[in-house]
Amino acid sequence: MLTPCIGHCRREDDICVGCKRTLDEIVRWGKMTDNERETIMLELANRPDPCPTEPPRRSRNPFKRGIR
Repeated sequence: MLTPCIGHCRREDDICVGCKRTLDEIVRWGKMTDNERETIMLELANRPDPCPTEPPRRSRNPFKRGIR
């Protein structure tokens, strides 16, 4: 199945920062026809990048941030 997902999923105002799909598009993606998915894929290149409203949070997991 064709998908724009790049595995960088984070929402800003109900738009994924990674793929630029709306929350509704993500939820319905598996039930859409190939033509519907292709239409959205073509539109994604023209959509503005979602702007994060807050800086990324530092992980509290010591293995992700390095043990010091």
